[in-house]
Amino acid sequence: MKLRSLLFSCLTVLLFACNNNADEQTVNTDTLTTVSNQPMAKFNIVQVKGANIPATIKFKGTLYQAWQWQDSLGDNLLITSQVAPTISTNADDEEGATASLHAFHYVKKNEEYKLLWQMHDSMEECPVDIFCQYIDSVQLTDLNNNGIVETSLVYKIACRGDISPAYMKVIMHEDSAKYGLRGNMWVKVNTADSFTVTKENVNLETLPKADSEYGRLLQLDGRYENEKDFRNAFPEFLVFARGLWLKNAVETFEQQ
Repeated sequence: MKLRSLLFSCLTVLLFACNNNADEQTVNTDTLTTVSNQPMAKFNIVQVKGANIPATIKFKGTLYQAWQWQDSLGDNLLITSQVAPTISTNADDEEGATASLHAFHYVKKNEEYKLLWQMHDSMEECPVDIFCQYIDSVQLTDLNNNGIVETSLVYKIACRGDISPAYMKVIMHEDSAKYGLRGNMWVKVNTADSFTVTKENVNLETLPKADSEYGRLLQLDGRYENEKDFRNAFPEFLVFARGLWLKNAVETFEQQ
């Protein structure tokens, strides 16, 4: 187990320092909120193939998932995409790979799609194995029953040459408001290892500080940093996002 600590301690510090809210580069445009009561069955949610995305809408990379629905905002189109790793050389003549994720939420107004928000995240100039990918389906909900569909995305980012855990994010939007959970995934290293993180101890911010550096590193595994984004949100938003976290926090290398 000490070997595991040495392998990913540096990566953990790097990821916690670099992968925060700012990295997601979410750009909100006009808020389009109106309120009505509309059950999920009436949102007419349809998954869209790339060929059916309007030609006027451009996006980077390869399509991951696209969805259309109608809610109180209007006719919605959510596009998520991934840009595969590309190799470049920096000023010191060192090679590294860069990959990115993208999401765009459009609302149709007067027969024209208007951008509600967009999100971009990336791992850049990675000299070893790079991972920047969605790890769950797009989730569409109306948890507060206000007629506005919430969108939730789950993805991971890593730059590693070992079996240290990737950094994971659960990002939810309602209208132009964004909420997120961010932290390390959990990797089974030894046959005796078991995932013991639950909804009661998944929030790293509420845990008593471990007595040793090794103990503090172990606390990071499978937990998100805090719940600050959800402090003023509808309570069920956090419950749902936490469930997505626990569902996806165990990283298996067969997924990659």
